[in-house]
Amino acid sequence: MSFRVVLAEDDPDIQFVAGTALQRSGCEVEIAGDGRAALAAIIRNPPDAVLLDCRLPGISGLEVCRRLKIDPATAHVPIVLLTAAQSHEIERGLALGACGYLTKPFNALTLGDELRAILS
Repeated sequence: MSFRVVLAEDDPDIQFVAGTALQRSGCEVEIAGDGRAALAAIIRNPPDAVLLDCRLPGISGLEVCRRLKIDPATAHVPIVLLTAAQSHEIERGLALGACGYLTKPFNALTLGDELRAILS
C-alpha cells in the first residue's frame, strides 16, 4: 500500500534517513524543515499521514498537531509523533490528537512498516 507522508523534521540527517526509508517502503514523502513549512504543506495538500517531530523550530510540533486537529480541513489526517521519548511530549501529543508515536533513534529498515502499523 502506497501513501503520501509529510515528514516534519528539522534535522537534515534524520530527514535524509527517514525520507529515504519511507520512499523505499513505497511512500511518497514531502519534507518540511520547520513548523510553519509543515503547516503550509499539510494545509495546501493534506497527506495520508504526518510524521511529526515534537521539537520543530518556529512552531513546535505539538502546536502544529493542535492546529491541525482543530481545523476541519485537516482534523482527519493521522499524526504520528517522532520524539526522543520525552514522556510529557508523548502524553501531550496524544492528548492533542496524535494517533501514535515513534521514538528516536528509530530503525530505518522498519520505519515504513512501523508507520503503517500505527495507522492501521
